[in-house]
Amino acid sequence: MTDTSLPIGIDLGTSNSVIATATSGDFTVLENKRGDRKTPSVVSYDWESNEVFVGRQAENRAVSNPEDTIQSIKRHMGEDETFPLGNETHRPESISALILQKLIQDAEAQLNQSLENAVITVPAYFSEKQRKATKKAGEIAGITVDRIISEPTAACLAYGLQSSSSKTVFVYDLGGGTFDCSVVNITDGVVEVQGVDGDADLGGDDYDGLVVSWLIDQIEQSHGSKPDVADPTVESRLFEAAKKAKHELTSLKSTTFSLPYVELEDGSTANFEETLTRDTFKQITAGPTQETLDITKDFLRDTGVSPADIDDVILVGGSTRMPAIRNAVEQLFGQKPRVGINPDTIVALGATAQACISQEIPVPSSTPTAITPKSESSSEESVLGNGSQPVLVDVLPQTVGVKLGDAQTKEFYFQPLIMKDESIPAETEVSTTPLEDYQTHSTFEIYQGNSGTLEENELVDQFTLGPYPPKEREEASHRISIHIDAEGIIHVEAVDEQHDIREGIEIDAEFELSDSEVQEMKDDLPALHD
Repeated sequence: MTDTSLPIGIDLGTSNSVIATATSGDFTVLENKRGDRKTPSVVSYDWESNEVFVGRQAENRAVSNPEDTIQSIKRHMGEDETFPLGNETHRPESISALILQKLIQDAEAQLNQSLENAVITVPAYFSEKQRKATKKAGEIAGITVDRIISEPTAACLAYGLQSSSSKTVFVYDLGGGTFDCSVVNITDGVVEVQGVDGDADLGGDDYDGLVVSWLIDQIEQSHGSKPDVADPTVESRLFEAAKKAKHELTSLKSTTFSLPYVELEDGSTANFEETLTRDTFKQITAGPTQETLDITKDFLRDTGVSPADIDDVILVGGSTRMPAIRNAVEQLFGQKPRVGINPDTIVALGATAQACISQEIPVPSSTPTAITPKSESSSEESVLGNGSQPVLVDVLPQTVGVKLGDAQTKEFYFQPLIMKDESIPAETEVSTTPLEDYQTHSTFEIYQGNSGTLEENELVDQFTLGPYPPKEREEASHRISIHIDAEGIIHVEAVDEQHDIREGIEIDAEFELSDSEVQEMKDDLPALHD
């Protein structure tokens, strides 16, 4: 293999992941070894070979080996917990690293070239912890993450290269586990995000869960007992059937469940067959659909943008293929969304464009044939088509601030420092005093969130300044400076101004891993099945 670095963009998704590159002036969505452009984000351990399956093979094992299979790990990024895989337990970063390794290995085999760098996308509403966890996953996988970029921003970066005309674009991004919405202005190659909102725990998985609940009710009505969902195999069978039905109802008006020998709670088994229509599916999944619409409406109101101000609506994420979603978005905005743009690949292509920018190489001017499958072909203009070198201006998804107050009265509050939707990079500072008299150390707590109430926001981390000479609190003066880089990563410096004592850090969240821990996790990754 050659060593020349190629621009690589990765959409690390909840349900599926995609990797793309730019070679010989073309954008290309790379295929895995099965010839698919999407790789299921599923990991499964095989005890016989002591290997890990990633992708379609792992997904196929979910029913027969549910206890050894991990799905939707993206929903746990940033959480301090572990998941069993063989005889070991692994953090979400390590599980995600296995998915990244699979993408990279298959891409290297296709390109006959080693890959060392990548731009990885995350949901716009991912917090500091989740973004840092994603970056660490890349390190554990053995790649240098040049930049973390938000998924809807990546989609607009790709879309924005097709035209020099000025447009206001709305991105509706519903993936397997997350929902994001963004308003983006595109002018002469400048892609400027105006605002973002969303829910990091709302996506296609919730639709699957509602269909499973419906199945459980139907089976109980037919057989007098519920399926024994305490059995992982039974639960996996129901979820696989629900996913299959959801996908089929994208193109069909009805689908039939055929589940033989379903184990019930009363110890018996049942042969279950039932038809689910698209209309019934729409009814039982109306809740999460309405949640996305409510978030969208509130977001538009807060940003002062009306549906009439939007020139184009872009759908991102595989869950936007559901007819109910497309119809609801069309009704809200009074226009058909851009369905000719492949919602599964546009994020990876936008990430690749950012990889070109990060490596200071020209963004290709030709149109990638992989972006619009024949099944979704249309007459609309090509994406990534005018060869301009774009400029990207992103925003902060959640407000960042500090805990201030008085330890004697025990009255504390959230002091915002950099507001939600402010363009990043961004920086600011605030002067404050110690919480108590005669302190020699001060602990500063950094929070992130969009609530005015301290407790409703997320504690990112805390750090201590000192020692410094004790004084009455009114006589002491500290300055806190916060800088947020283009990836949304927080950097903080605290200074005792009277004595020039300072403590500067890049915020390391509670789960943060040291370099030695990252190397250890990298060394402990189980072998991938070839």
